Amino acid sequence: MSYFRQFPKVGYDLKNDGVIQNVVNIYRSVRPLQAFVDNIAAYKFYEIKDGERPDIVSQRLYGTPNFYWTFFIINDYLHDGLATWPMSSADLFTHIETEYNGFAITTNPLIRRNTDQLIIDHENSLAGRFKIGEKIIGGNSSASGTLKKKIIDLNQLIVQNVTGTFIGDPTLSSNNTETITGQTTGDNVNSYEVYKYADAPYQYYLETDTIEQRTVDNGIFIDGGTPTSDLSFITNRAHIEASNSARSNMRVIDPKYIRQFTDKFETLING
Repeated sequence: MSYFRQFPKVGYDLKNDGVIQNVVNIYRSVRPLQAFVDNIAAYKFYEIKDGERPDIVSQRLYGTPNFYWTFFIINDYLHDGLATWPMSSADLFTHIETEYNGFAITTNPLIRRNTDQLIIDHENSLAGRFKIGEKIIGGNSSASGTLKKKIIDLNQLIVQNVTGTFIGDPTLSSNNTETITGQTTGDNVNSYEVYKYADAPYQYYLETDTIEQRTVDNGIFIDGGTPTSDLSFITNRAHIEASNSARSNMRVIDPKYIRQFTDKFETLING
């Protein structure tokens, strides 16, 4: 299709063999034909199979790999390009192991208030404490690691390059926590629970909210040192897997209308 020549190209490994081919970066263009794709008769849904590439889906649906670009136009979540195409199970595993390596050390802030209910102290809060990149050391375990980031809303220190085992398990009756100290800042907090980062809380919700699992701020349940028993969470791993699975259910132009769609698109582009 000659009208694609005016669009920028992007390198894409179409055959997953390490050979990069220049293909049209069509999803960086305008989002035309919204009325067309909003017409329920003009599209259907396709469940992307594990590891299936855009060109393969196009071949399967339309008898040619050349209409892969339509997927990126009619699905909002694909407007950012190939990075948002659902990962294969193998790629997803690698992504989680790479992006969520290390450990999450959680704290349990103890908020103290005066008689007017104003906060006067916040023991074990991470706000204003620690410096990204500094070495973190466990007082009892002597475990150490590099602080990658702080997630203050979730009371988490994300630590990588860990040696030893940090202590944090509120289910134990003794020796269940330790003081965590930053070697550069000297800041310290008490640990509460330690997770592999991939299996650490991504989002808290009430256990009674079994369907929507709406996000709640875990801070409102940690006021005085005792988290509520009604609080549960979704892990980073579960969130990534669910998001990847949701992207697999893709809207596609019905094969009966694909030529009509591409012709209208060409008309708009060549305006």
